[in-house]
Amino acid sequence: MFHGVLLLVSLLGIQIDQPADAELRAEVRRLVRQLDAPSLEQREAAEAALLRLGPAALDLLPSEDQQASAEIRKRLAGVRHELQRRASAASADASTISLRGEKMPLSKVLAQVEQQSGNAIVDLRRRFGQPAPDRELTLDFERTPFWEALDRVLDQAGLAVYPFAEQRAVGLVMKFNEGSAARFGRASYSGPFRFEAAEIVTRRNLLESNARSLSLSVEVAWEPRLRPIILVQRMADAAAVDGRGRPLAFADPQARLEAAAAGTASLVKLDLAFAPPPEDVRAIAALRGTLLATLPGRLETFRFRDLPAARNVRHRIAETEVALEQVRKSARQAATGGNAAETWEVRIRVRFDDAGDALESHRTWIFDNPAWLQTADGRTIAPDDYETTAQSENEVGVAFFFTIEKPIDRYAFVYQTPGSIITRGYDYELKDIPLP
Repeated sequence: MFHGVLLLVSLLGIQIDQPADAELRAEVRRLVRQLDAPSLEQREAAEAALLRLGPAALDLLPSEDQQASAEIRKRLAGVRHELQRRASAASADASTISLRGEKMPLSKVLAQVEQQSGNAIVDLRRRFGQPAPDRELTLDFERTPFWEALDRVLDQAGLAVYPFAEQRAVGLVMKFNEGSAARFGRASYSGPFRFEAAEIVTRRNLLESNARSLSLSVEVAWEPRLRPIILVQRMADAAAVDGRGRPLAFADPQARLEAAAAGTASLVKLDLAFAPPPEDVRAIAALRGTLLATLPGRLETFRFRDLPAARNVRHRIAETEVALEQVRKSARQAATGGNAAETWEVRIRVRFDDAGDALESHRTWIFDNPAWLQTADGRTIAPDDYETTAQSENEVGVAFFFTIEKPIDRYAFVYQTPGSIITRGYDYELKDIPLP
């Protein structure tokens, strides 16, 4: 039996936990064959063992169109669906870093953090004309959440995060001020999110007595591998106290703050408005809150062949179903204007088991999902345009228009969308925030 999927290797004095791909691949093959064993007990044991391997085994399962017995196909379908569901749900958890050693070059550390987490990290120091020494670090991480691990790395290296990287990545620069506080210790970590008190402002209107206000800006950063659909902070889900344990009231306890990812940024700021605190309050001793995040699950690929005959062909992965409704020649003018070019319309419907608020009409994230036609040799064609054909609480219909020169039966249609929509609360706590 396969006794583990983690292999300890050493590189430049760094110890890194990585999947033992060769062993895992061999074990998956063995268990797939056992799905067709003579006894029911053996078949069920193989199915249970594949599930125990977890989502790491998902991409090693044989493709659905490979030849296999009916028993193998049936059991593999159940295993694949369950592992897809787990992988999609796990995408809303924190990535973890296992990394230990002494005198590790910063460049190698960042490369391993990037590889283990799936988060792009870009060193921008040279671009900004800053010195970029490859400092040696000493680290001891064992399944440490991404943001905590990165903060510890940056503190040792004297680096800061530049929030305006040109791609979905963590941009790194030199600390703006050598005397600035360490990143680790001033932030709260929850799942893939990092919370930090960024700014606090008090105002007094001199024309009106007792006209004062207090506003706290909380910076919420997420792992850039994610693309949050919506982040919500309900003031009813937050509470604050001063140094004597007295509650600090919010200006509107029923307020709802909402933010979404924009551009390439991997953070937003939420401004929490407080009622004027008593004159003797010098700090917010503790702020506790729950951020409600709606996130896309793991990106899944839906592939449709035999397009001329396609009518309401449905594929399901995890908690998402994509239906290819129809493929037909369009009356639109071909974009190239050439005699051989034709415009074809590909109509699909995308349905999630539970989309939450993700498909409200003003949310356009789903129309950024990749879609293309692909030939047998791998050449791809992007759509010229699209139209929305339907939209409801859990479903969206889209018509894509492609200009092609070959017959439509030479192409497959490929569409990518999350395998689920995840809505989850993330608890955080910020402490000792001094008032101006």
